[in-house]
Amino acid sequence: MYEEIKSKAEKKVEEKKGFYIVAMIFLGVSIILGILSTVIGGPAAFWIRFPIIVLALVLAAMYFAIFGFPFSRVLSASWEQEELEKEMYRLYQQKKGALPPPEDLSEEDRLELKELERLKRKWEDGSDFV
Repeated sequence: MYEEIKSKAEKKVEEKKGFYIVAMIFLGVSIILGILSTVIGGPAAFWIRFPIIVLALVLAAMYFAIFGFPFSRVLSASWEQEELEKEMYRLYQQKKGALPPPEDLSEEDRLELKELERLKRKWEDGSDFV
């Protein structure tokens, strides 16, 4: 399971890395075309700027393909599971911080080893804990 998750994560990181590389290339080309259009000027400037619009559309299509639409994650079933896990982790961290250190617990608050063994035997026997 770990390897499967790792391979999916590596694939997603590679896609993002590719997007950022393409975005930097498009930015460089757009800057060059923008400078050329200001130097040349006149009616030809529009046709020099036209590829910038096309590049922006291609970049937007790549963005949505890799990162998804902005609010589409909220509608997915995995979003609910992710939010549940985040909330559980947050609550766990709060509780963990609120508990006193084990040294500060009184003797009656601690379970002794004998008590743990007794509970384990009850669990294995199927006895009621009440």
